[in-house]
Amino acid sequence: MRSYMVKLPRGIEVDIFDLPEDFEEQIKESFRDYTEETAKEYRYCDKLGYIDRCVWYLNNGKDSEDAVNEMVEGRILYEWRENGEIIQEDDVYCFEFMSECYDRGNKDAKLYSHFGGDDHHIYDQIQKVLVKVITIVMNYEE
Repeated sequence: MRSYMVKLPRGIEVDIFDLPEDFEEQIKESFRDYTEETAKEYRYCDKLGYIDRCVWYLNNGKDSEDAVNEMVEGRILYEWRENGEIIQEDDVYCFEFMSECYDRGNKDAKLYSHFGGDDHHIYDQIQKVLVKVITIVMNYEE
């Protein structure tokens, strides 16, 4: 049987091909902890925020600083390997590169983003798990 572990908010780690029997309860408890300090009238904002965090985790979430550093490092390596040159500071602070960073972050934050795997079976199963999480969270009542 296939196995593929993913992380979700608040320390949840599951095999997408073999969800634990108490998966729904784990998500509810995680969401309950997530909203512990929030007033009930803001619960829908928390629901959407929690789902955003799930997408972030499924995309191997990185702090924006780390993501931009990786892109700059990639740009430096590319220029070195292709042209034997080290990029200049202006190459990083240019409109095109900043636009590329923004587009990458915007794409990775989408519910329908590709979640990094090239295997469509993994991608499809991650989408199914995300739909389960969304359903549990959106139907959550205290």
